[in-house]
Amino acid sequence: MDRIMVAVAIGMALVFAAGVILGFVVTISLASNREDRLGTLTRQAPDAAARGARRLYRVGLRDITPRNTGQVRR
Repeated sequence: MDRIMVAVAIGMALVFAAGVILGFVVTISLASNREDRLGTLTRQAPDAAARGARRLYRVGLRDITPRNTGQVRR
């Protein structure tokens, strides 16, 4: 193969890999922000993105007390 074609192929592979990594980071960031806003960090994950982010970061439910949301539980 021509050296230019090899360089183009390597460049395209790098751009693709960077896009995949950026997609993961954005998805995890959005899921984390959503969980923090909803106050679900001490309960089960509300959706698939949050479950995936927890699995990727190896974070599960721990012995954490839920924050007070002002709701009375009976």
